[in-house]
Amino acid sequence: MTVKDAALAELRTALRGSVLTPGDTGYDAARQIFNAMIDCRPALVARCATAADIRACVGFAQAHGLVVSVRSGGHNVSGKAVIDGG
Repeated sequence: MTVKDAALAELRTALRGSVLTPGDTGYDAARQIFNAMIDCRPALVARCATAADIRACVGFAQAHGLVVSVRSGGHNVSGKAVIDGG
């Protein structure tokens, strides 16, 4: 799933944290989890800094038909902490 540049710019402006997309510095490191056998590539990675950031990201995902996964510490052996395209 791709997100339009204008919508992505709005999300970046709304958050205190950062938003990373493929090609951004830090994207590959942010999407990796403890289990290196899992290699998912989300449409974007939101690094939320506040509860308001989380609310904004959930609303953004809903508005754009994106599935949400929560990475947190990245120690999810089954790989459910990351998804392709979400």
